[in-house]
Formats: sequence, structure tokens, C-alpha cells
Amino acid sequence: MPLELVDDCRLALGEGVVWDHKAQLLYWIGIEDRQVRVLGPGGGAPLVLPLDTRPGTLAPYRDGRVLLAVEQGFVLLDTATGALETVAPVEADQPGRRMNDGKCDPYGRMVAGTMTLDEPRVGGPLYRLEYRPDGTAEAVVLREGMLIPNGLDWPEPDRLWHIDSGSRSIRLFDYPEHGPLADPVRTLDISELSGDPDGMTLDAEGNLWVAFWGGSAVRCLSPEGKLLETVELPTGKVSSCAFGGPDLNDLYITTAGGGPGADPGAGSLYRVPGLTTGRPARYWAGPAGSV
Repeated sequence: MPLELVDDCRLALGEGVVWDHKAQLLYWIGIEDRQVRVLGPGGGAPLVLPLDTRPGTLAPYRDGRVLLAVEQGFVLLDTATGALETVAPVEADQPGRRMNDGKCDPYGRMVAGTMTLDEPRVGGPLYRLEYRPDGTAEAVVLREGMLIPNGLDWPEPDRLWHIDSGSRSIRLFDYPEHGPLADPVRTLDISELSGDPDGMTLDAEGNLWVAFWGGSAVRCLSPEGKLLETVELPTGKVSSCAFGGPDLNDLYITTAGGGPGADPGAGSLYRVPGLTTGRPARYWAGPAGSV
């Protein structure tokens, strides 16, 4: 299981890795670093797009644009020019909060939550970006009380895995096409595993690949919670993972904690080839995902 260093970028908080299988591009973000990084199919040095806000997650859209969840809402980033276009505000009156991890649902709608910037953590909502019949976008609350909303993915269109790092929980929900989330139908027991669950992705078999912050690892769990495999990292703050590459069998992993005096490799991007096959990322549908 060879672990490869892809980009020794030493980000303070690397996160949100996504593979765009149509364009064969890899995206990831630096949250506190306020940047989006893009790696082309030929490798080499990534394109670095600086931002004036903290990004929490992103999803490919079209025409070289990506949807970002940032400090106070959803915006479109033009990767050719760096220009930002507001899509919908979120908690614009609460400067002590920001948006965090998210993904697009089976209908092409972005789902992402918010979190406080400082301790103590105050619970907040998980949102879904929807369009009204008049064509305007809004962030609709799916569920309240998320401390640090993190990794999520849909094993089926009507089921959602979601991680709340603040409560150290990995929970499965029924996922309605419309309306809020009810109580979870399953919670995985991770009490014996070190670190806090952070970002995650699903493989083609429906197993969960979970980055464990403070655990120096990405762990593969069955839908019942059985530990199937462990990928060890040389640094503790492992933040997100996604399958990519032409055959979706390279696992890309982001880490955090880079900067002066940091451990070697902290905050860098890694790859493990040939573990298994993942699922393609979902693209943001834009207004086509109207309710």
C-alpha cells in the first residue's frame, strides 16, 4: 500500500478534496490558507487561486466554475479569473461562524453545514442549497444542532451518511427529496478508534473511507461499522479523502497543521493507488436542481 506525496503544500488546514472526472482535475482547499488548489491531469505544480474568505468545501459546476461554501454563504468561483459570484447568503449576520464540509446530493443540490470559529462550539444547522420557483436560491435547514458538520455521502438516493466531528458521530439518515432530516437510523460505534472522524467518501461497494483528525489515518469501515482497512499517514491531522484518477482507484488524502515548526508532511496532499474503486463526484446542478 504505497503512500505517495503528491503536493508538499504544507497548508494550515487542507480540506475538501474532490476529483472532477469530466475534466480530470483534482480540487482541494486551504481553509485558513484561504485558497483553492487545482491539479491538472499531467501533474506538475497546481494552480493556486487565492480567496479573501475561508472556503469550507467545493463542488464542480461547469464552464470552469466551481461552487464554494465560504464563511457566510454559497458563491461561484471562476477558476479562469478568480472572480466570485454570490449564489445565496448563509448566516450573514453571524460573523463568528463559517461554512464547513459538504457535497452535492443525488439531485445536484449542495449540502453543507456551519460551525463556530472558536470554542466553545455552538450547534448550528446543516443546510441544502435549493432554488425557489422564482429562480432565487436559498439555504434550507435540514437539521439543527451540528457542532462540526463534516464528511457526508449518499449510499443510495434516499440515505445519507453524515459525520459530526464535534460529537464524534457517524450517522446514517433517511434522506427525503424534500423536507428535513429525521432522527438517524444507525450510528456507528467508533469508540475504539483514535482520532475524530472528519471528511469521508464511499467506495463502489458502499464502504466508508473516513479521515480521522488526530488519528494519523484514513480508515475503511463497513456500513455496519466493522474496520476493514487502515491507511496510516505520517502526520496526525488527517482531514478529507476522495477517490480520483482515470479509473477512480486512487485515494487522495488531505492533511492539516502545516507551517513553521510543523512536522514534515503536515498539511500536504497524499495519494494511495489501487486500494479499491470509488464513486464519481456529483456536480452542482445550479438552477437545474430547483425544487
